[in-house]
Amino acid sequence: MAKNKLEKASNIYKKILKQDPNNFDANFNLGTIFAKNNKLEKSLELLEKAAIINPNLEKIFNNLGLIYLNLGNTDEALKNTKKAIQLNPESSIAYNHLGLIYSNKGSIKDAVESFRQSLKFNPNNTQVYYNLGNLFKRINDVQNSEKFFNKTIELNPKHLPAYNNLLELYDISNQHEKFKDVLEKSETNFGKNSTIELFRAKLFYKLKKYKDVVKTLENIKFDQQENFKENSRLELIAKSYDQLSNFKQAYYFFEKNNNLSKKIDKNNAKKEVFIETINKRTKYFAKVKFSEWQIEKNEDDLKDPIFLIGFPRSGTTLLDTILRSHPLVDVLEEKPIIDKYIEKLEIKISSKFDILKLANSSLKKEMRQFYFDQINKYLNDNNKIIIDKMPLNIIYVGEIIRYFPNAKFILAIRHPNDCILSCFMQNFLLNHAMANFLNLKDSAKLYDSVMKLWEIYTSKFSIDFHTIKYEDLISNFEGSISDLLKFLDLSWSDEVSEFYKTSQKRGMIATPSYNQVNQPLYSKSIGRWKNYEKELMEGKKYLESWIIKYGY
Repeated sequence: MAKNKLEKASNIYKKILKQDPNNFDANFNLGTIFAKNNKLEKSLELLEKAAIINPNLEKIFNNLGLIYLNLGNTDEALKNTKKAIQLNPESSIAYNHLGLIYSNKGSIKDAVESFRQSLKFNPNNTQVYYNLGNLFKRINDVQNSEKFFNKTIELNPKHLPAYNNLLELYDISNQHEKFKDVLEKSETNFGKNSTIELFRAKLFYKLKKYKDVVKTLENIKFDQQENFKENSRLELIAKSYDQLSNFKQAYYFFEKNNNLSKKIDKNNAKKEVFIETINKRTKYFAKVKFSEWQIEKNEDDLKDPIFLIGFPRSGTTLLDTILRSHPLVDVLEEKPIIDKYIEKLEIKISSKFDILKLANSSLKKEMRQFYFDQINKYLNDNNKIIIDKMPLNIIYVGEIIRYFPNAKFILAIRHPNDCILSCFMQNFLLNHAMANFLNLKDSAKLYDSVMKLWEIYTSKFSIDFHTIKYEDLISNFEGSISDLLKFLDLSWSDEVSEFYKTSQKRGMIATPSYNQVNQPLYSKSIGRWKNYEKELMEGKKYLESWIIKYGY
């Protein structure tokens, strides 16, 4: 009925605009209707015209700001929203929109302040509390995220998205009791539905009730508007079949899930882009003469960083969790610091590597300071040893050691077959790198390309690195970690032996390993590839030499 009313209203406003194109009400109202129907470009055209006709109306600029934000134009969104605030400095709606814009831009402090200003003018604005919950969830602040989602529900007990977000929060932070409590409340308030059943299945999986997972999920399906939930459903079924040793069915659902991920990818992820990024470095660094590089003595007091690298799913999150359990260590978990460093060098995707050869002491000093300025955005304790953990920073080692010649690298290694199989099994958010994990052959080819580039780096440059095998870590924990700590010039701490307790206190862990690292070591993931040996054959030629090289 409401849809019919909007259609009737639209037709009326269109007729008015044919007779009077400058009619304010018709431009504004039709533009608003278009926005509700997600016809953003058409909405924008009409609302821009309405703003010209009446430039002193706050709600026009509020709407324009939100539309520009949804279109991805944060600069115009910011300009229009600030205009709305200028017209009404006490607008709770405008400050809420401003918070969303700053959140989108990654300006967390500005976003929080904007949301707080919104609440100052309307303390019971449910949507603001919900937005704050989402913001803190995004930056892995479990405590604040939980607080604001609960406040949202307090103000609106029927706020379904807040319940869903709380469930996701408790799932990722492994808070099982709270998860069960919210699940029960959700069912009480909303009855049984597909989303609640999906969360129930997640709980069953954590409790190792794999048959119940399959039973719960086999008869539900999500429509195209909720494909990300369908991804989760397929992944859970696949992993449950794997745990039940039904490997044929497991592979079928893993493959089905990856095909869906590719189909619905909104980031336009192209595996070729990342491969080309590697190939450009392989070509350049294979020919470079280190002697041609101008070596300048460090003129600052900054200690060269430590990097935790390796192929994805090689045990880097486990090492991260173990190392951060040491009282003298802090680990930066997958922050885009080196990405920004490479972008500053302007060689992220270009071939302008000669800037490395031409670097002078001034540029070196600038790049070193830039890196640590980025680091300081995330640190709580500058007195600890900082380890920068981002597995695929392995491809940027050449650029890293140019300005940090004394940097240390921890290289995580795992059986190549287990590595790529685990990548294939994960529900990664697709980007150019992760797009290579949608099938086993592409995963194997990527592994080969990455490790060949690493071999070039180690043959060309004097790199201070320590290799640690996932399998050795499992079979000889104390010996492996003792050697690693010696490499880092650290003494043994008993706290590293109970790393999973530290992990449980961390809250959210922003990698697919969040569940595994919250419990003592187990060996079930070693040799999993043998269950999928037939499927792995298509990538065999890319991995054979590495299997031999690393002693598997």
